[in-house]
Amino acid sequence: MASPSRPGLKPKPKKAPARPTRPFVRGLDDTRALLVTAARDLFLEAGEPGFSLREVARRVGVSPAAVYRHFDGKEALTFAACTQGFQVFSSYLVRALAAHAPLERALAACEQYRAFGLENPLDYRFIFMSPSEQVHVPKELRPVASVEAMLPQYSTFQFLVDRVRECMDAGVIGRGDPEKTAVLVWAHLHGLVSLRIAGLLAAIGDDEAFAEIYRQSVARLFRGLA
Repeated sequence: MASPSRPGLKPKPKKAPARPTRPFVRGLDDTRALLVTAARDLFLEAGEPGFSLREVARRVGVSPAAVYRHFDGKEALTFAACTQGFQVFSSYLVRALAAHAPLERALAACEQYRAFGLENPLDYRFIFMSPSEQVHVPKELRPVASVEAMLPQYSTFQFLVDRVRECMDAGVIGRGDPEKTAVLVWAHLHGLVSLRIAGLLAAIGDDEAFAEIYRQSVARLFRGLA
């Protein structure tokens, strides 16, 4: 039976029971991210022959069985690492959209390609300098086409195609197949950045000296496409 309340006194509101808070536990909250990073690093160190889920698990500090709570197998794990690298890459590319004109956006995208590579050399090496069949998802495991097109592995190249297409529409480069022209531009950027990451352009000087030569080279490329 509830006790009658006194006149002029408001009953005190009942406190809601405190919800138990789960502390952050390594191995529950961040295991997936740790596995993805460890998989990338191991693949770069040992290549496909030396890559194993057991070694990835050992580096993270979990049991091999724990890996399967997050990934179906080696292919799924390397695909996740590849996807994560492309997500980082995509976050760089979208910065180019702040430029106001088609050519400026295209040149800014090229500049972001360089920035991504030099600031994230492990991701760059993994997604762009590893054999495609070893780090990209096998055909039999790929999602439906509509979903696949949204993956950063594909949307990042489409981003470059769109920059090329709008340059063509604006008349700042010659008409042609936007995808073929985008491949040409990509090959130019990739060649320069890959050589730099591999240490084969050390004679140029520091990263700022490389950046200047890179910008000049990209500008000449686009002038040649005009």
